[in-house]
Amino acid sequence: MDSKMCRFLVVGVFLLSLKADPTAACSCAPRHPQAAYCNADMVIRGKFVGVSKQHVNISVGEPVWWIRHEIKTTKVYKGPEEMQDVRFLYTPAMESLCGYEHKGPLKGEEYVIAGMMDGNRVMITACSFIQPWSQLSLAQKRGLSLDYSKGCNCTVMSCLSMPCFISSDNQCLWTDGIMSRIWDGLQAKRLACLPRSESANFCTWQSLSSQGPGSLRKSRLLRQ
Repeated sequence: MDSKMCRFLVVGVFLLSLKADPTAACSCAPRHPQAAYCNADMVIRGKFVGVSKQHVNISVGEPVWWIRHEIKTTKVYKGPEEMQDVRFLYTPAMESLCGYEHKGPLKGEEYVIAGMMDGNRVMITACSFIQPWSQLSLAQKRGLSLDYSKGCNCTVMSCLSMPCFISSDNQCLWTDGIMSRIWDGLQAKRLACLPRSESANFCTWQSLSSQGPGSLRKSRLLRQ
């Protein structure tokens, strides 16, 4: 599911819920962490501390139910300046609309969460990038803090079946899942699709563990 589709899901969820087949399953396309960061409106780190169910009345049909997750934000990587302390995340209550269900304990470990804005609400779905902070590699933590933003004019292209090709110099071919269908491999854990220094319009996979001087000091800071 690409970023445009995610936005459509958020904005149009009221109408979709009136027609949705409750037995339908949600299907999500693979998402490289860099693509998740660049396509999101908000990227934060925080703990889930509560959950409640709410309904919103619309002009036709039955009220639409939402799940509201209360969170404690510890860091904002990306988002509007006026939203530096996100307290709630909203998701459709219906699984067929890709509603997110938090399966970890409340007030437990920290998560990195990439969401979309709908007015002043931060929306998440089952297809959103939501990962425990402790399970991210050091390179991924560096990407969130420093480097993914540098590659938002680049495009990570998922290779779903061979042969795969790129059609532009600003694209990088993501092949982690071509053999095993597990997309959490080398390119996801250690690399980012970034512009070459000599050409902003030419992007290549680059290691996030060796991005210039001060890497050791920055790596220590990212562990915190």
